Amino acid sequence: MDVESLWTRLRRRKVVQWGIAYAAGAWGLLQGLGYVTTTFQWPALLQQFATIGLLIGLPIVLVLAWYHGDQGQQRVTATEFVIITLLFIVGGGIFWRYDRTSEPRTVEVSASTGTAVVSPQPPEAPALPEAPANSIAVLPFVNMSGDPSADYFSDGISEEILNVLARTPELQVAARTSSFAFKGQQKELPAIARELKVRMVLEGSVRRQEDKVRITAQLIDSKTGFHLWSETYDRELQDIFAIQDDIARAIGAKLKVQVVGTGTDEIAGGGTRSVEAHDRYLRGIALWQRRREAELWQAVEAFKSAIDADPDYASAYGGLALTYSVIGDYSARIGYQDALSRASDAAEMALALDPSLPDAYAALANVATVEKRRATARALFERAIALRPSFATAYQWLGTSIMAGGDPAAGLVALERASALDPRSLVIGENRAFVLTALGRNTEARVVCERVLTLEPAYAWCQSRIGFAELLAGNHEAGRPFLVRAAELENPSAVPLVHAVTDALEGRGDRPTLARRLAAYSTYSFLDQGSGNIFSDSDILALLVMLGEPGLALDYLGRHSAEPSGTLEWGMMLPAVDPIRCDPRFRDAAKKLVVTDLRAAKICNDRKT
Repeated sequence: MDVESLWTRLRRRKVVQWGIAYAAGAWGLLQGLGYVTTTFQWPALLQQFATIGLLIGLPIVLVLAWYHGDQGQQRVTATEFVIITLLFIVGGGIFWRYDRTSEPRTVEVSASTGTAVVSPQPPEAPALPEAPANSIAVLPFVNMSGDPSADYFSDGISEEILNVLARTPELQVAARTSSFAFKGQQKELPAIARELKVRMVLEGSVRRQEDKVRITAQLIDSKTGFHLWSETYDRELQDIFAIQDDIARAIGAKLKVQVVGTGTDEIAGGGTRSVEAHDRYLRGIALWQRRREAELWQAVEAFKSAIDADPDYASAYGGLALTYSVIGDYSARIGYQDALSRASDAAEMALALDPSLPDAYAALANVATVEKRRATARALFERAIALRPSFATAYQWLGTSIMAGGDPAAGLVALERASALDPRSLVIGENRAFVLTALGRNTEARVVCERVLTLEPAYAWCQSRIGFAELLAGNHEAGRPFLVRAAELENPSAVPLVHAVTDALEGRGDRPTLARRLAAYSTYSFLDQGSGNIFSDSDILALLVMLGEPGLALDYLGRHSAEPSGTLEWGMMLPAVDPIRCDPRFRDAAKKLVVTDLRAAKICNDRKT
């Protein structure tokens, strides 16, 4: 049979016509499906399945055309049925192999367009571990307004939704510090979910223009890559509060939980109906989260400005209370007692306006911890957590409060919960490392802070924590570079002191003179850039004992135990102070600081026997 006669037969049997018509129809279908998939943000796999299905259908159409085009038969013969079946089996096998070997895909939001895009996941990426089905992370919404300075607004929308979800007991919500750490990163969604230990991810974009706002949100199952829900809202700016509630309720419906604190008929969660006040509050929250001296003072001004715009804005008072409750640990511009007093005033005002505000309870609990009202602090922390079950900061402060009260092992449990909710938090990691050193687990403490430093190499507190853990373990030279780096980052004038301490512990230098120098430093001198000191009071207490000056250490402890400080008792938890733990003056200081020294019971009893 020559080529021309074959071509003639193909045309006579209408194989060519059917093939051209099928190809044209398939192409049009795929083009339409592509448009619909992009518009409605349907899973990209849908278009892949359709492409494979149409490819399998092409030979089937050609076979049917060959047998029916010329003969005009209406029934499929046994031979045709066998051929069609074989084609389905072969095509299905090819599809199954393709599905098994193709690269996994993930959906992410493009920072430039705000639309969902599909990118391949590296084949070497490990399988996604099982995360609780009720676990969710809210990624920072992409700012589509064209003004980078408006990032705080899109971030704030995300955080407001996060806070509503975090009030729901049935949900495990990743904390802002961790979920927002992925802002601007083109990272695969399964990888983000693995790091945050969540199953569901909410992402989206915000476009704000004058008094108009468009918010697009989508809920994705990170295990399958499928969108469970998506919606676009075009509203007036004053409707922003209703949009946040709508999104939270939609997520609750998909996850089959009742979301707490939503409703347009009430101002939920300490809210406001003032767009201006809400805007300033969002600025304040973004600044407070950074935990740096300059940003904390800017947060104070932002919260005060929000209160000026709406004097009944409970959340603004709550944010102000949170900021004042920690600012004394970061800045020498305000007296410690003054900061605590302002924190209490703001928190009490917040609760007068909204008795269910978790931030206010957490701030009051932090103040109670510093004031050594241990039982009150614990009750307030537990209340904050009951109101917001995924409140990582409350778990963090609860853990350090329990540890400082004399029980590091119980404190570590709360800090591990905080770390699970906020795995990328720098300060939670550093606090957890300290508690591990209090338990004598110095190697584990170093590992925890090394992970923190992979996230932020310039985080001085973990540089210092690793260095001090090495000193406690007797590895003085190994600790030197970390302590030097911490001093360079936070207080360059302290570099000579770091070398002097390390040398003295190595047997070089005048230990008694150095010890007297350390004991003379004021409690918060490490915050003073010209002080020449980088060691906190808890560090100094341990160093005095390590330098062979137990009497000086006891004097230091007795002198500072009456001062308002949240960290002196931290030093009392360290194994390094065991040589003075059974001294009556140590026990007197423990009584003043309301510390139940569980370690002393064992050590002192062992010494008696």
